[in-house]
Amino acid sequence: MKKFNQIKKLSILLIICLSSTFIFAQNDITKKKVTREPLKIAFYTAKMNLNTEESRVFWPVVNEMENELKDLKNKNAHGRMLLKDKKTEEFTDEELEEIMDARIQMGKDKVDILVKYHEKFKEVLSIQKVAMYYQASKEFKKIQLEGKKQHNNPGINKYRYQY
Repeated sequence: MKKFNQIKKLSILLIICLSSTFIFAQNDITKKKVTREPLKIAFYTAKMNLNTEESRVFWPVVNEMENELKDLKNKNAHGRMLLKDKKTEEFTDEELEEIMDARIQMGKDKVDILVKYHEKFKEVLSIQKVAMYYQASKEFKKIQLEGKKQHNNPGINKYRYQY
């Protein structure tokens, strides 16, 4: 059993390494998302030890949550773009208040969505697996961030400046 778990972990690591190289070789964002999605599912499924039935009921809930979060982000894109394009001093107090209030409301709405789906996760999985999902999410985001850093600075060797 121990060897099986080691093989499973090595297989996941190999898939992640090979797929990250493949993902970064592609230029089209849509292709990256299509390629990344199965890898994400494989990563989470392995980390959470999901069986077929758990996967069948869990992934539609995750997809639903991600769509709601994406819709929320898109709904509030205008205010974020305004703040990117202008300095704070260039806004009137009324405009700034409206943008800041919208930003706070977006945070509240995001928390509401997360709480709603936390409850839905508990309906379809054990609390242990829900906790594993949150842990796997942190790990997956960390891997993505490291991949982006490496992709944005391909000539920089992270070990080069260590003494």
